[in-house]
Amino acid sequence: MQALPLVSVKNLSYTRPQWAMRDLSFSVNRGECMAFIGKNGSGKTTTLNLIAGLIKPHAGHILIQGFNIHTLPILAKQFIGFLPDQCPLYFELTVREYLSFIAKLRQISKSDIPDHVEEVLEKLNLKRHQHYLIGILSKGLKQRVGLASAILHRPSVLLLDEPTQGLDQSQIEDFQLLLSQYKKEAAIILSTHYLNEVKSICDHALQFSTEEIKAYDFNHCAT
Repeated sequence: MQALPLVSVKNLSYTRPQWAMRDLSFSVNRGECMAFIGKNGSGKTTTLNLIAGLIKPHAGHILIQGFNIHTLPILAKQFIGFLPDQCPLYFELTVREYLSFIAKLRQISKSDIPDHVEEVLEKLNLKRHQHYLIGILSKGLKQRVGLASAILHRPSVLLLDEPTQGLDQSQIEDFQLLLSQYKKEAAIILSTHYLNEVKSICDHALQFSTEEIKAYDFNHCAT
């Protein structure tokens, strides 16, 4: 029997001034990455926020591992890790202090917090920066800390809003490598202005514009 998609979007509709999404449907399986491509204001962030359960659609539904994000939000959201465009980092905390704090918010048991923190420090190559104040870190390292906080509870669905924005080419390549490794255990949806920044890890893409949303396969050919 084929496993259910980790993310299933069916007939999603949402309207706001000067932009509308109508009957959008897609799914993302474990081991897949989907990119939302488009300019500012085209609806990428709104769609991510809908999937994360931060806003409600006007029609349609979203399932996360089979759970409806709006009717069963507590069950669905436990599987989601979300890195917003502006990650709410606390600059006065060290990397380890911040991750331990996020682990408590995620209700990871006290006895398991050290293991979870150690795991993400190792995965994101942050071990030698663990006692640095977040405020003094580079943009690339701050993004790593943000990603670490998003995967701290080992989510099966990872949502990333403009994760490569403001990074130089070397930092983008590092980020691509990290995501390609995490994709093995999860479904990833990310937004970007430029597909070439993430095309090495993406299997599918949706091209957003104010007129329509176009779907692309892993070869980025219009469907």
